[in-house]
Amino acid sequence: MVRKTLAIFVVALAIPAAAMAAKPSHPSTPTQSKAAPKVMYVLKGTLWNYTAASSTANGAITIHVTHSNYHSRALVGQDITFAITAKTTTTLNNNTTISNGARGIVKFKAPLKVSNTTLLATLAPSQMTARAVIGKG
Repeated sequence: MVRKTLAIFVVALAIPAAAMAAKPSHPSTPTQSKAAPKVMYVLKGTLWNYTAASSTANGAITIHVTHSNYHSRALVGQDITFAITAKTTTTLNNNTTISNGARGIVKFKAPLKVSNTTLLATLAPSQMTARAVIGKG
């Protein structure tokens, strides 16, 4: 009787263990990305040299930064030129273009927690594209 109970107990423990071992790992489980997270940088200031993007060529805009959000505070006082693509959201506030000297906002995405020198190096016009340009007048 004791042997029978012991045999049933061993079999009862072995079945769930075998079932757990037979389960394949899920290939659809998400893995943590190794890339640095990107954040939105918001620059406010004076806009000039606005060229709209066309279907064949990118445009450009230059901003003299007078205010920024927390991430881009190292850029205050800088003049930065951004590329504008057809995907860049441009809000002109009832104007047809952005005139030189107009106040405005330029938004772009870049990695979080980069040093000031790295951030300025990534802002080369050939590398950095504005996500949104808002002209205020």
